Amino acid sequence: LDGNASSEERRQTPHIIFILVDDLGWADVGFHLKEPNPEVVTPTIDRLAKGGIRLQRHYVHHSCQQTRVSVQSGRLPVHVKWHNDPWHAALGGMPTKMTGMGEKLRDAGYSTHFVGKWDIGMATHAHLPRSRGYSTSLGYFEKSNSQWGSKCIQCDVCGEDANITDLWDTDGPVTDVDETEYQEFKFEQRIKDIIRKHDRSNPLFLFYAPHVAHCPLQVPQEYLDKFFFMAKETDTVTESCSTAGHDVKGINTMPGKPQPEHWNCRRQYRASVNLLDDILKGIVDVLKKRDMWKDTLLVFTSDNGGPPNSGATNFPLRGGKEMMWEGGIRAAAFVSGGFLPDEQRGKELGGIMHITDWYATLSHLAGAQPHDDRAEAAGLPPIDSINHWGWLSGQVKDDECPRQELAVTDSVLINGPWKFMRGTFAFGGWQGVNSTNNTTPDRGTLSGVLLGRTDGTAHGTQLIDCGSKGCLFNIHDDWTEHTEVREQFPQVAKNMAKRLDELVVGFYDNSEAPELDSCPEGLSATQCACWMATNFYGGHLGPFKGVPTKFYAQRLHALKGSPPVLPAM
Repeated sequence: LDGNASSEERRQTPHIIFILVDDLGWADVGFHLKEPNPEVVTPTIDRLAKGGIRLQRHYVHHSCQQTRVSVQSGRLPVHVKWHNDPWHAALGGMPTKMTGMGEKLRDAGYSTHFVGKWDIGMATHAHLPRSRGYSTSLGYFEKSNSQWGSKCIQCDVCGEDANITDLWDTDGPVTDVDETEYQEFKFEQRIKDIIRKHDRSNPLFLFYAPHVAHCPLQVPQEYLDKFFFMAKETDTVTESCSTAGHDVKGINTMPGKPQPEHWNCRRQYRASVNLLDDILKGIVDVLKKRDMWKDTLLVFTSDNGGPPNSGATNFPLRGGKEMMWEGGIRAAAFVSGGFLPDEQRGKELGGIMHITDWYATLSHLAGAQPHDDRAEAAGLPPIDSINHWGWLSGQVKDDECPRQELAVTDSVLINGPWKFMRGTFAFGGWQGVNSTNNTTPDRGTLSGVLLGRTDGTAHGTQLIDCGSKGCLFNIHDDWTEHTEVREQFPQVAKNMAKRLDELVVGFYDNSEAPELDSCPEGLSATQCACWMATNFYGGHLGPFKGVPTKFYAQRLHALKGSPPVLPAM
């Protein structure tokens, strides 16, 4: 890419742009395709990947919250959050006594900013981006919100029909949301403003977690029009794109505009990814215009595999989001930017890296120690993150990658080329390059798969039982997981089962339970979050436990003539 610097010109501490895409499938980017696909239009992403380092075994968790907590905390999900709690739960997200990635880089002199989907906890102010080291933030707390109006979508707070807004700007809710403004463009503008105003003598850390490509797949009409050739294609799956049980058919266009005659989930999805590609081009262009690209390290990864029933495809990998197969946990990922050593550009690395490893890697580049003193003092698990910069920069050979072992859950362990799985799993299956289509199981069957139903219905045929002895795959030679080889390598399976038993003893799930509700007595966490949204934040989501008295006063002043009835503090 033009704008790259020679080794002599690069600054010692790079500007860092971290992009964590939501629900992006393995084959939803052009750089993973052997043949061009007119449905996959990602020229900027492809150019960045091919001019950088493509990461063939970059692992994440199989669902979003655990991945996001993992990267911010520097722990594997099994040592911080391996159950997907509701986004508003007191236990949802990262323990407040763990030091976040943003804090590490801020304390090392970086200007730190967060934009997009948080989903790392919001019960208290200590859970928010500001307290995690980000000097500014603009984003939403829940799993998903509407692109126009930023309204709750996957939101059981106050019920699905409540008119609750989920958009927070650093220290408070955004109270003047323009429902005609597309949210992802709002995020793009914030990012460009941050870059334009940044003092280039200081290093910049900008974490961007776009809404794309999570349902609801709302996208401006001009992007849908680019994929006009898919407009008439309908089937049982694309007619009802799903989002955690919510049917989002008919909420595609801007409020007040006519709904599309044909709903095509894959078309919505492809258009969304193309939109993100344009946004990334705009961000890179601003970095180049400010002469910052030559000193930038750009990390790009999905948070999990693409959801098979929502327009994504993980071809040729097995399974997808919410599944333990490679299609659910092996992310489309690369690292790019002018800071990369020239000799590493265009390479494809096959060593194991987990998203948690960026915590130590970026700390190293920032000149910070990754060790978490605060967590140690609180008796919490240490970081699992391993510095991979020597491997990424070419000082360490690919086959000598510093991570060889990866505990995924209490039922899945990866070690080098081997993957061991025990228990019952969704069958997964293999998609084509253009799923979702009529080859994809219908929505009801997929829902049954994700729930692991074995009730004698058709859902039962979608399960695979590895039992206590387990299933074994060589994911180096058979990365699509077609051939189970435990009988050929029984000792490998036994050793990995024993090792997994040893590791499970040290697993930890967030047990932090903040008290001091800011609500009247007798309300559950969900009810309290709703009470605060309705009575305190004026119809906006916000922290609901232990809200500081100072913040109470600020909100009362903001609400002016119509203050809510507040409980005694």
